[in-house]
Amino acid sequence: MDRQEPDHGITHLFVGKDPFFRLQRAIGLAPSRDLGVKRRALFFALLCWVPIVVPASLAGRAFGGEISEPLLLHFAIHSRCLIAIPLFIIGESALLRLESLIRHFVVSGLVGESSMPKFRAALNTTDRLLNSWWIFAILVSLVTANVIFAVQQFERLHEASWAIDRDTDPVGLIFAGWWYLLVLRPIFSFLIGLWVWRVVVFGILLLRVSKLDLELVPVHPDRAGGLGFLGMAPQVFIPFILGVSMVLASHFAHSVLYHGARVESLRMPMALYVMLALSLCLGPLLVLIGKLKRLRRKALLDYGALAGQHGRLVDRRWIRGETVRDDALLNAPELGPVADVRSMHEAVSAVRMVPIGRQTVITLFAAAALPMVPVLAIEIPVIDLLKMLAGYLF
Repeated sequence: MDRQEPDHGITHLFVGKDPFFRLQRAIGLAPSRDLGVKRRALFFALLCWVPIVVPASLAGRAFGGEISEPLLLHFAIHSRCLIAIPLFIIGESALLRLESLIRHFVVSGLVGESSMPKFRAALNTTDRLLNSWWIFAILVSLVTANVIFAVQQFERLHEASWAIDRDTDPVGLIFAGWWYLLVLRPIFSFLIGLWVWRVVVFGILLLRVSKLDLELVPVHPDRAGGLGFLGMAPQVFIPFILGVSMVLASHFAHSVLYHGARVESLRMPMALYVMLALSLCLGPLLVLIGKLKRLRRKALLDYGALAGQHGRLVDRRWIRGETVRDDALLNAPELGPVADVRSMHEAVSAVRMVPIGRQTVITLFAAAALPMVPVLAIEIPVIDLLKMLAGYLF
């Protein structure tokens, strides 16, 4: 149990120390001893939503009036403020589970004493990448470039059509429109970039770890040499995937209801997004393919030789009737009868090339695809969708 005591620098590795969080803590938004996800989620939701809805309402552009598509009908704007951004922030608490999985490399004995220095070096690299001011500056630069482009092209942005006012405003946008362009969109884009960067860094960490001399067990019941616990890691990114899905679904719904877009034409973008979401979240685990492939190849030879030696001794004793003096292998309790030796070889043959379970894939797929179901229901009645699902299941 001595392995459980040191954290080897894993505590708050993926959350709580990045420049964006440190800025929030410096201004008192984040507490000193906690992540404060609920408080921060509420703050950013209100910060992005209220300064848009209130001025738009006062200007008669929120619920109807002279414009054909008031702010109320732009579902994606409200989804960003009230669903996606809070999910991005609340989801940071799930990253603590990711840190516990990384800690399991040590607790489970996968990283031995000889590999510990390189393991710590991989953690230090991860810490530097996640908490780098250079990366923070790059993300801010990308967001700023996007803001500049949006400001220059705001007349072509359909989501800003409700805020355009050439008659009374010399610039062309009411205050709520500027808040949408200069505050809401940058915050939303930055949080997306931050989450994508976390996924990328997690993949880099697993790549570094995969190069270590891990104490893998070919006959481990998880069929991944003891790495099966990593199959839970992609579920940490579900809040992020769900938030993006809600915004996309809201945008699709608006296009269908108010711009005559056909649901049929949106199925390809929906499918593409689901594939990209699954690839992004499951991608980091793919770096383990080489490690597990080599483990399986070597184990098949080693356990095949063991099974062959054991089988020859059994044949000599019970088929040929010979006296086997060197029968330690036959009497080894950890091997047991021929059936047990065969089951060991079958376990080695069943080693997976990547520690990804069906439940993880289904959960991620649901997070990415379920928000799209109401969009499909606009043209396909819900009862028909249920019958379709029933047909697939039964």
